[in-house]
Amino acid sequence: MHQGIAGRLLEISNKVQAACYQAQRSKEEIKLVAVSKLQSVDVINEAYALGINNFGENYAQELAEKSLACPKDIIWHFIGPIQSNKVSLIAKYANWVHSIDREKVARKLNDALETEGKKIHALVQVNIDREESKSGILAEEAVDFTNELIVHYPNLILEGLMFMPKITASKKAKMDTMNKIMDLQQLLSSKIPSCSHLSLGTSSDFEESILSGSTILRIGESLLGKRS
Repeated sequence: MHQGIAGRLLEISNKVQAACYQAQRSKEEIKLVAVSKLQSVDVINEAYALGINNFGENYAQELAEKSLACPKDIIWHFIGPIQSNKVSLIAKYANWVHSIDREKVARKLNDALETEGKKIHALVQVNIDREESKSGILAEEAVDFTNELIVHYPNLILEGLMFMPKITASKKAKMDTMNKIMDLQQLLSSKIPSCSHLSLGTSSDFEESILSGSTILRIGESLLGKRS
């Protein structure tokens, strides 16, 4: 894209506003997370100066380095697969983690948070399309798994679910997936009212995701530009 971050942010904000109007939702319900993996600190600072305060990282070491170099009031979201040997970095530097998908990881993260003396906002990653190449628990396990985390790991503040649907799916398949996601999120929030967040929607489908109830959008290159 030829325009800078300011122009892209305006364009995305207008589309978010239109989708919220269509869904009869308030734009205030939507949290925009700028996916900053492999982006420079200068790019993050430029976006921050425009009012973006939530950034998403996929790699624990990169998260740590950027957290130390960027403004201290940035809210950092860890959105990548969690490696057991990296949980201490995630515990130290992240404010949110979107990709809890194993009890072992939840336990190690809870312990690391205990050492740090902090709590973290957490989402359970669900593999809604049962893709072998993707992380995430199965949809039918989501409610019980989330309950287990709440009971056993008090340093994880469970907020809801995260999904990464197939980007290459047909329009009908995407709609079917979005409907399954909506049903599962409604089931979870009916059982656990505090789990009201839904991390769903990237550059290619954030408008449809808003219509499907998403509260957290993860938008990367279409906002921040091509990665270096």
